[in-house]
Amino acid sequence: MPLPRVMGDMVLLPNGKVLIINGASMGTAAWELGRNPVLSPVIYKPDNLSGSRFEVQNSSSTPRMYHSTAILLRDGRVLVGGSNPHQYDCFMGVQFPTDLTLEAFSPAYLDPNFAWLRPNIISPASQSNMGYGQQLAVRFGIPPGRLNRNSVIVTRILLNVPAQ
Repeated sequence: MPLPRVMGDMVLLPNGKVLIINGASMGTAAWELGRNPVLSPVIYKPDNLSGSRFEVQNSSSTPRMYHSTAILLRDGRVLVGGSNPHQYDCFMGVQFPTDLTLEAFSPAYLDPNFAWLRPNIISPASQSNMGYGQQLAVRFGIPPGRLNRNSVIVTRILLNVPAQ
């Protein structure tokens, strides 16, 4: 791994890569022990050759250490939030105050230059409802000549707990 990191969050991305984000480069969770926030997310590419599996991304300006979180959104972005290396909320007078802001990390696959490569969901309509035990049929369109049946990935949005 190119950067030391404790208390980070990992998110499995729809392209099979892993986003490693948030955390500190030293210390432990809570009680003022986390130090040196890691501001640069890293993409882990498990299929790459050894020595080329990690790619450092552009830095955030917001330190997100203990009590941080990251979760995949349905549009492919990653919602990132929280931070506080303290036992309780501390909004002032400390090195890393409690931060209640959110930001979205946009992976490279969302670059507008790659829009023609992305599949699009045709149905069901956004915000559709279904009950427990019901089947869900999903229709999606793929640009001509772009389907690799071995690389179709369906991602389910999950809940998570903060980094600890």
